[in-house]
Amino acid sequence: MVAESGTPVRHCPGVEDRQTTPWCVLTWNVHGSQRPDIDALAAAIRAETPDIVVIQEIRRGQAESLAVTLSMRYSWALKHSPYTTALWWRSEGMAIMTPHLLDAAGHTEVSDDQPMRSWRRRIAQWALIGRPDRSMLMIYNLHLSPHEDADSRRFEAARVNEIVAAIGDDPPPIVAGDFNDAGDPSIIEVLPGVEHGSPPLSSPADSPTQSLDHVLLPPPAHDVTVSVPAGGAPWAAMSDHLPVTVRFSMPGAGSAR
Repeated sequence: MVAESGTPVRHCPGVEDRQTTPWCVLTWNVHGSQRPDIDALAAAIRAETPDIVVIQEIRRGQAESLAVTLSMRYSWALKHSPYTTALWWRSEGMAIMTPHLLDAAGHTEVSDDQPMRSWRRRIAQWALIGRPDRSMLMIYNLHLSPHEDADSRRFEAARVNEIVAAIGDDPPPIVAGDFNDAGDPSIIEVLPGVEHGSPPLSSPADSPTQSLDHVLLPPPAHDVTVSVPAGGAPWAAMSDHLPVTVRFSMPGAGSAR
């Protein structure tokens, strides 16, 4: 599902010339079951002026409201639906948002054949993002299995690696989301892409002690910076995770020929 975009917000600052293309990607698990304040989420996202936003744990209506508030296009994908059809609006999913062109959106299950009603069901979501400067990226949005279920996380990460390989690396892939890895390096080792620098602490939002949220970039990415709020009560009121924002430049970044 794609919402019409209003006036696009600017992309992240950087040096822009024919050899390099600056991008900004923000990932955030917004804990949609707790009915977060959409205006507060939008204000926090807008302050970072991202090119791409990937959201985990968000309901369809919340995704639509957030995208409209941000004047962004979006794609929402159903992760699981534990309720009856009468409560369809409480189904949990994931979303990709952008002020630019959004195309070729898709998703698939990456968990081991879990029923649609189970919270253990996991998906990978993806979309092609294209900017007016003709640069393009393929974004992948993940929310891997939580808690002590490391075997499931590794299975899901391996499945994502297969999906990214099948779709290809033109335009370059970015893999982002809530990996639930809690310092387990084996998850990022399996996934495609590189984490430039140390992962920031992003959960819990009031006083973060864990690195769960990541943005993996192609190896040629450079001028990479990672930012995350310090946390505290205002952030905890929005979600149990903090948003992670990664700015970087890419040589060529899949420019159309």
